[in-house]
Amino acid sequence: MYFYPRKVSYPTDKQLEIWELKRMKLSGKEIASQKEVTPGFVSKTLTEANQRIKGILENAAHMNKITIDLMNEKLGFVRGQSHMFNVRCYITFSPKNGVQVWYEHKGDCISCEKYTLCREILLQEFKERNLQIEKPSMRPTDLVELLFQKLEEMVK
Repeated sequence: MYFYPRKVSYPTDKQLEIWELKRMKLSGKEIASQKEVTPGFVSKTLTEANQRIKGILENAAHMNKITIDLMNEKLGFVRGQSHMFNVRCYITFSPKNGVQVWYEHKGDCISCEKYTLCREILLQEFKERNLQIEKPSMRPTDLVELLFQKLEEMVK
């Protein structure tokens, strides 16, 4: 049987704002107070944002032939297995970086033309999730391992 991905919608700006605040560990009541809305509005908005983000993550996994074994739409995170490359892979969603697909490998970061771009994206992923890095000068390969280790710990 063929899987037809459902239609996915990107979260609205308001949904992303509230989703980010919740990801920063603010309570629904604190978000409502800060945004001058009702707690019910925050709850409804978060539910819709999480559904949309889940759809985006599932769609990205489907398009990249990735079997999901761990997902948390509240963190914008998926871990799975790529059938094309037979490696573990990760999918992240963030308002600044959008959807990113990462394949587990030991890269030669120093000679890679994407070195600066990967570093910038990874540092932004840490920043948006309020995760600390002891050595921010790490190579992208090491940064990505640390990021996914921390995200997996947060999900479990």
